[in-house]
Amino acid sequence: MGHTMPLNTAAATSNSDTGASAEDISLDKDILRSQIRPRRLTARSHRGEHDQQQIADLFTHHILEAVAQRLHSPGTIAAYLPTKSEPPIIEALTRLHKDGHRILVPVVRPGRKLAWVHWDPAVEHPLSPMGIPEPEGEEQDERAFVNADVRLVPALAFDADGHRLGQGGGYYDRIIPLLSAQQLKEQSIGVVFADEIYEAIPYDQWDAILPVILTEEGVFRTSQQSPM
Repeated sequence: MGHTMPLNTAAATSNSDTGASAEDISLDKDILRSQIRPRRLTARSHRGEHDQQQIADLFTHHILEAVAQRLHSPGTIAAYLPTKSEPPIIEALTRLHKDGHRILVPVVRPGRKLAWVHWDPAVEHPLSPMGIPEPEGEEQDERAFVNADVRLVPALAFDADGHRLGQGGGYYDRIIPLLSAQQLKEQSIGVVFADEIYEAIPYDQWDAILPVILTEEGVFRTSQQSPM
């Protein structure tokens, strides 16, 4: 069950009732991104090894539990390999792989597209220019993401309604709308740190909404249970 999580009430400008222009929304998003990214890096550098492990353990616990609730036998999980400052989910993915699940992760392709490649924790992967491990292998298109049994979706922030703030590349904004309301509600999980769920954030009408968000504190069900 999801539980109520205290929301971050820091001033993240929301345009929900101001009729803000697309330019204003874009600028507000960039400002919020420029606040969250360094905060993630600072938080990580201030965490000792013990605290870092503790947070990884919490994410591992909640992810394994969330997947077990949705999948009763090995299946396909569309996930992602985090950068150093993102929520530490590698341990969770390694455990899921060990349990027989097939893990797919994205690799960036021209035209701001993502391809999906099978990930094996035992294999060393070259780093992309962005410093993200990119497995090599047979590439699948967005249908691999859509057809996965469970999806773990990265973000920089969410609001209480589930509006997602991504890194700004628009990769997930193109593929999340391909999911049905049921796939979103029952098989898709946004992943952020607990203090990255805000009361409100700037968003465009086309931005993805995820009804379920997972943090180190557990699973949060947004107030908008299914997208409009």
